[in-house]
Amino acid sequence: MKKEATPEKIVSAGYDEVVIATGAVPAVPPVKGLKKYYWAAFLNEENIPENENVLVIGGGLIGVEIASKLIDAGSRVTMVEMMDEIAGGMEMIERKFTMKKLQDNNTQIYLKHKVTEILEDKDVLIEDEKHQQTVIRNIDKIIIATGMRSENSLKDELDGCCKTHVIGDAIKPSKARQAIMTAYNTAKSI
Repeated sequence: MKKEATPEKIVSAGYDEVVIATGAVPAVPPVKGLKKYYWAAFLNEENIPENENVLVIGGGLIGVEIASKLIDAGSRVTMVEMMDEIAGGMEMIERKFTMKKLQDNNTQIYLKHKVTEILEDKDVLIEDEKHQQTVIRNIDKIIIATGMRSENSLKDELDGCCKTHVIGDAIKPSKARQAIMTAYNTAKSI
């Protein structure tokens, strides 16, 4: 239909039941001054920043994969991760090769740090767990890789109007297998 599913349109159509499969959106950390940023979906081949200074916020599996792609495009990468390691959950051999790639390309990695403010002139203020601050200078782009959160606000807007079912990442961000299973079980129950 290529139309937004608004509560008004759904109610006026008179549906008996509605399946909400609105997925997930990036979990954006509360960073003072953060206005322009990108996330993993931005990194299609045609969009990858080349030869730029890029800050990746988040050092989990997705953040590390993003950093690797950026390095392939000639960009200089800085990573900020709140935990005490990066690449958690990555398969062991892949992790070893990826970590070597990051090291060989002088990737700056700040563990047990968080981004607290985006300053003027492309500078970023980070802070460790003891509140020691560091300024990272000359950042061209910021990519958020801090996870996803469910987007299911339409359910609340439809409560009382019709029976709703939430499926997939709209319940909880997870793997495709779980999303397909929730869709299957919901379809069976309707």
